[in-house]
Amino acid sequence: MSGRRLNLTPLVLVAMILVMDMGVGVSASTAIQTEDLTSQERPENWPPALMCGEVICDPIDRTVRSPPFDAGFPVEDEGWWFGYWYDLDSDGMDDRLQRIIAGQRESVSSTAIIGLDGRPTVAIVVDYAWHPGPSDTAALREVLESHGWEQEGSWFFEMDILDSIVLDHVPVSALIEIWQLDGVVMVEEQNLIIPYLDTATRGSKVRDSERYDETMRDFGYDGSGIVIAILDTGVDNEHFSLDDFSDDNDDNENDPDDLADPKWIAGCDAVSLNQNECNNEGTYDPDDGNGHGTHVAGIALGTGDSRRINQGYAPGAYLVDVKVMTDTGGTTSGGEDSAGTLKGINWVVANVDTDWGNNDSSRGIQVMSMSFGGAGDPNGDDPGDNGSSAGARAVNQAAEAGIVPVAAIGNDGRRRVTSVGAADQAITVGSIDDKDTIDRGDDSIASYSNSGPRVDDGDDNKEEELKPDVVAPGSDIISAAHAASSSQLPGTPKPLAEDSYTEQSGTSMACPAVAGLVAVILQISEEEGLDLNPAEVKELLRENSEPKGEASEPDISDTWNEKYGFGIIDGNLILSALLGDGGGNNGGGNTTEPPPPGEGDWLVYERPIEDSWLVEGETYSVRGHIDEDAETNGTIEEVQVKITYTHKPEGSPTQEEILVDWHTAQGTVNWTTDFSIPDFEEDEINALEIKISVQARNEWDQWSNKQRQNHDIGRVSLTLDSPSGQNSVEGNVQFEGEYETVNGGTLQWRIGKEDWVDERTYTGSGGTTDMFNFIWDSTEHPDGSHRISLRFVSGTSVRSEEVRVTLEIDNQPPAPDLMFRSGITVSEWGIPLSETYVNSFVDVSAEIRNDGDESATNVVVYLLEEGTRKYELTIPTIDSGDIVDVTLYWNPLSVGQRDLSIALDPGDAILEIDETNNDQSIEFDVIERPEGVDLAFSNGAFTTTPTIPRPGEQFKINARVDNLGSSAAEQIEAQLHLYTERGWELTSSTTIPRIEGGYAETISFAQTNEESGAFKFRISLSGPVLSDIDWSNNQAEWSTLIEKSTVSGGRGLNFQTGETPVEVIDLDGEGIVVTSKDGGLALYRLNSNKGMTACSNMLEEKWSGDFVAAPTSDGIAHIVWTRRFLDTSGYLKQTVSYSTIDSACEMRPIQDLMDPILLSDGKYWGIDIDVDGTKLLVAGYHRDLLTGGTFQDLTSIFILEADAPTSSSDWRLTPNAISDIDVIAGYTDPVQIEYGEEDGHILYQSMRNDTTGNDRLGLWYAHGDIKQSSWTYKKAVGDHASLPQMKVHTVDDEDRLVVAWKEGEGIDSELITRIVDDTFSIIENSSMQFSARGLSQIVFIETSRGIQLMHDMVGPGGPQVQYGMINSEAPWMAISNRISDGWLHSVSRSPASGEAVIIHTSTQGWVIRAVIDDSKPNTGPIDILEELRFQLGLDEGSFNILVGGVAIAVLLLCTIVLAVMSGRAIRWIGGRRRKPVQGVIMLEDDVVDVIDEDDIPVEAIDTSSIVEVVDINVESTSPRRERRQRRSQPKIAEISTTIPEMTQPATNDGIVAEPLPPMGDAPALPGLPPLNKPVLCPECGSRFDVAFDLKMTRCPICALRIDL
Repeated sequence: MSGRRLNLTPLVLVAMILVMDMGVGVSASTAIQTEDLTSQERPENWPPALMCGEVICDPIDRTVRSPPFDAGFPVEDEGWWFGYWYDLDSDGMDDRLQRIIAGQRESVSSTAIIGLDGRPTVAIVVDYAWHPGPSDTAALREVLESHGWEQEGSWFFEMDILDSIVLDHVPVSALIEIWQLDGVVMVEEQNLIIPYLDTATRGSKVRDSERYDETMRDFGYDGSGIVIAILDTGVDNEHFSLDDFSDDNDDNENDPDDLADPKWIAGCDAVSLNQNECNNEGTYDPDDGNGHGTHVAGIALGTGDSRRINQGYAPGAYLVDVKVMTDTGGTTSGGEDSAGTLKGINWVVANVDTDWGNNDSSRGIQVMSMSFGGAGDPNGDDPGDNGSSAGARAVNQAAEAGIVPVAAIGNDGRRRVTSVGAADQAITVGSIDDKDTIDRGDDSIASYSNSGPRVDDGDDNKEEELKPDVVAPGSDIISAAHAASSSQLPGTPKPLAEDSYTEQSGTSMACPAVAGLVAVILQISEEEGLDLNPAEVKELLRENSEPKGEASEPDISDTWNEKYGFGIIDGNLILSALLGDGGGNNGGGNTTEPPPPGEGDWLVYERPIEDSWLVEGETYSVRGHIDEDAETNGTIEEVQVKITYTHKPEGSPTQEEILVDWHTAQGTVNWTTDFSIPDFEEDEINALEIKISVQARNEWDQWSNKQRQNHDIGRVSLTLDSPSGQNSVEGNVQFEGEYETVNGGTLQWRIGKEDWVDERTYTGSGGTTDMFNFIWDSTEHPDGSHRISLRFVSGTSVRSEEVRVTLEIDNQPPAPDLMFRSGITVSEWGIPLSETYVNSFVDVSAEIRNDGDESATNVVVYLLEEGTRKYELTIPTIDSGDIVDVTLYWNPLSVGQRDLSIALDPGDAILEIDETNNDQSIEFDVIERPEGVDLAFSNGAFTTTPTIPRPGEQFKINARVDNLGSSAAEQIEAQLHLYTERGWELTSSTTIPRIEGGYAETISFAQTNEESGAFKFRISLSGPVLSDIDWSNNQAEWSTLIEKSTVSGGRGLNFQTGETPVEVIDLDGEGIVVTSKDGGLALYRLNSNKGMTACSNMLEEKWSGDFVAAPTSDGIAHIVWTRRFLDTSGYLKQTVSYSTIDSACEMRPIQDLMDPILLSDGKYWGIDIDVDGTKLLVAGYHRDLLTGGTFQDLTSIFILEADAPTSSSDWRLTPNAISDIDVIAGYTDPVQIEYGEEDGHILYQSMRNDTTGNDRLGLWYAHGDIKQSSWTYKKAVGDHASLPQMKVHTVDDEDRLVVAWKEGEGIDSELITRIVDDTFSIIENSSMQFSARGLSQIVFIETSRGIQLMHDMVGPGGPQVQYGMINSEAPWMAISNRISDGWLHSVSRSPASGEAVIIHTSTQGWVIRAVIDDSKPNTGPIDILEELRFQLGLDEGSFNILVGGVAIAVLLLCTIVLAVMSGRAIRWIGGRRRKPVQGVIMLEDDVVDVIDEDDIPVEAIDTSSIVEVVDINVESTSPRRERRQRRSQPKIAEISTTIPEMTQPATNDGIVAEPLPPMGDAPALPGLPPLNKPVLCPECGSRFDVAFDLKMTRCPICALRIDL
């Protein structure tokens, strides 16, 4: 197209400029204003408003206007977009896309990848007001590329037959900018396209049979010379039924060019991005890897091979193979977007007149068969569209080009017409079941065949909505079979179809039957010189099919039925109609021959009233009766009516045209006929008058005179010049525009859907055109966006079309405005209730919106019952325009109609624009309980005080007893039984004096248990006067955990807006909190007091949704996550990554573990990790759409293992450990993988349909060699299962699995826990299954005492967090203790830690707390420094500072000591040079105890050769030595000032000296001083020292006994 625009001559350009003003003027006068969706009260079926930042986007210009210089004039009807079905709010953005933008749904595009905005991309069609030119495409590419879109591997196809560009991989973040591009009038979401899966031809009276004669084949008509394009999954045209006409060929390896009479003449692979495979010459021959297209082609034009049994409807027709769906049955890369179908239709239209060079007869394309359509909606409430989608418009363009389009209606089995089948000009085909017989009498509609009518497109042609048009055989149709794939290796020959046939059913099979019949019709048309166009062919089929069923729309057609359409196709009727032998099913009676002249006026007009004006676009009845006074000469047999109009073309005389030709009116005595006046202005016809002529005929075929009545024609219309809606308004607003009316009228306006307001009334008669203006006071309306509608009601009560403008009123300063977007709903876990029992537990929910222009923070919401607060929550932030779902909890305690209300900001702490819209109320019935007494224990009825009882200490068991009945229960005896070795034993009892009906009482029992572990008890209810409705719920068993643990208080966590926690990681007192933020993973450091500090680094910029962590005793955590990245070629890919992290947020280099995969080719998700020392084990799901080049969609589980990995190459991959998993990618819980003694163990989810035959998500167990693929042991273990958890312990050299999971949903949720072996057999009855309403999270934490189990559930007071323990060795289970309110999110515990850190929700937001052990666990050899830090109560950073300071002090002290010692050494060396002197040693006065008379005298001796022999025998110790040993500090003798000179010892010359004789009892060395150890009192915090060998002491401050 661009080439043709460049060749425009200067003369044409000048002409364009000269007519520019006129074109703009015309477009301005017919502009249709956009209806904005942002009115204050939007209908529920409207999508959220488009937001530009924090404000509602301004409307775009969608008027019909002249194209820019380098664009082309539109090829579609101007203004078609105003009737687009999926744009209820008429803002130019597909409603489905608006919901994606708002986050209410995700992309359904089959080619979706994760965009840079973190969301799946969409596939769209961008529609323009003109045919887009180079500037338009450049602007579109610029927007796309700014959001990360890449051309390579993406669709960007410019349509020739539509003013549209088709593209995919579009980031959601780019949609609004695309919508705002100049010239864009509509952004459509591509529809999901799926295929609509020898008696038939004979039953349709096309082939000869013994049952029916004069068939089309009897007359030699077989579609010869007609070209049919099969738009499908491709066609294996080497099949012997599709290769040639003569069926002489018996070699399926021959190409069409090798055959003398080939049926295949051209092809196009429209789903391929390779343009050479869909070239204009049609030289490419697509194959069919699905089989659908080959089967369809065989029905339409198959010859039935040489046997001629399974012949198609038009065996003489040529084949054009257009592949618009992939081998998986959907369009584009393994998916279902409509881009391929649009491209295929575009190619067909481009080749409507192509000379294929085969022979003279095979030219162009005459018929288009389309056995596909929009995928069925999951909710089953979508009636389809109104024929305004891109696919439907493309079909209409094909029909305009001369191609007869035939489409299947669909296989949903209900009213639904979509996609190509919804096109105005398509022949839409339903399916009948012919019971495999030729006889048509037993034919009935197929159960799967969709019905009509189509959704109304709002125009005056109601016949366009009559879909289906016809029906044809489609059940159990035998036709050509494709060459089934055998998963060949690349390079090997592809399989070739031969002569096999297969049976299929669906409207897909009925569609080609009609396409073949149309080919036969066109053959007859050519040979008979009729030259039928597509509209005439469609009308011929409608009028010459066999009607079936009653008329569904008798006001429009007396033969059309919502299931059968206009009837079952009938070759005989069509043949008769074409060859002039009558035909048709109208029954005669109408004629275009004018009645002859007559005499007398026998008729009287009643309507229209004489001389009244008629209005364009309206429908009128010509009505009257017989003039009783007239001479009729007999009884009137019929009344004929003719209606014409006059108009005056420019520069020509007035002309008269037939509007409705002569025809018979209904009735005679009172006769009537209807007619519609076209909108002549749209056709640029200057219409002047309507002329009505009537004439009557009596029983003797005598005619009356023609009685005429003329009426002037006028219009009722309205155009608005200002305000434009482009700018905000305030105060008085001037409205101006032009109106056109008949007989005066009234100008009206309204806001949104409110009542119409009469603004001004105009008087007059006849047609009038004038200007209007009025002042509108905006201060009477709240600030915000309002849709203003205007219309003109004429004096004849004809209403003009509404003109809408959206005004942003801004009279107030910026402020929030909280309001309710929906009413209040009372429900029980999502099931709406109209009433509830007293003292029940229900949810109260509503949608609230900030309709102001500023954010609202800390929004308090109250639930009030009769004005009394019952529940409250705080919403941190609601941005401008945001919509928030609020759920509160209500426990009604009174019977009757209760006033229930929700109050926003009840304390008026937020200054709002409007404070009057913050409350909403409903009257809700609370009904009495059943008559009588019904005592029961509700879900979560048991608690303990304290929450975790301690061994040896007294605790209370608390049980809530509900009276579900209406009568009071009295003298109730509650008995407590404990489970012992002897079984259940009665331990205690108490009496409840009275429980009123519908109320509850809490009973408590004081207990003490010396042992840690499971404490199993049972409480039963009875009484001497108790008469219970249901005794089965008067007894309940529960087990609670007793251990030395404490639950800490909660601490609030504050995150940024839009930020949510992903995981908490405990690192022995400190830790990390990982959050999702801006599409990545952010980090917060967690100190010992559970305070958070944001880290400077991000863990991941492009997170892909999965994260798992495993903390270790080394102060680090192993982390694995999925992430996205752009490779060097710019492709967006996904992988699985690994690293470690410490408490300072420091990470090791990232290791990518899996081969990067294109997001369009697969996905990794559901990751889990297990750690065994230095060994790591990782597993997850992997969906591969290519599967090694075989293009099979396979989901499997991979395993990765490494031992202290330092790089990606250290990991060993085991692919396909478990294959053929049937799940939806990304919609499962994480895999659970664990090391065993020898094998690995896996819990995973996959669909199952055993037992019940219904598909549902099940839980499966498998084990096998970690190094081996394709594990053989797999077992289904859970039904409707989710949230699996598993830990594996080795007991007596055998693996024991501790497992838990959830079954059911919502109110029916159950928690299942088991201890099993590796065959999943339960060990020693270690299994529990109990109700856990609303269960949403289960977490296992491994400790030395067993497995800590955390889960949540809904109790009597709302969601609550439960804590328990499972010991696999004993084995026993203690499940569970209520430890907090709220929903559980994540739990973590370091192996070296003494606490489990928990993050959960609360009414105030996110909360962190811990379950703390009383003593630090024994984790091996004691680290003295760590023990000292623990005793000092310092965190790691503070302790390191202290250690550094001490080290520096010690270093300085050592330096001083070294200096002093060096100084003394120097002085000693200097003293040796001095003269020695003798001296005397003076001893203590008391020398008796120290020295005896026989002691050796002190003198200088030579000690150089002394060898001391020491006897360590204790028994030889003398009493003297014992005394010396007792004297720990002997006095030092005084030294004489003179020291005798010491003689120099003589050398020994290598001779070893003889040992000295024993010296007697030598004195023992003094003992070391006693060692103390520090003690920290846990009660008062005092520190003191005690002897090292003490086992127990008491605190000197508070006297607490402390076990050491």
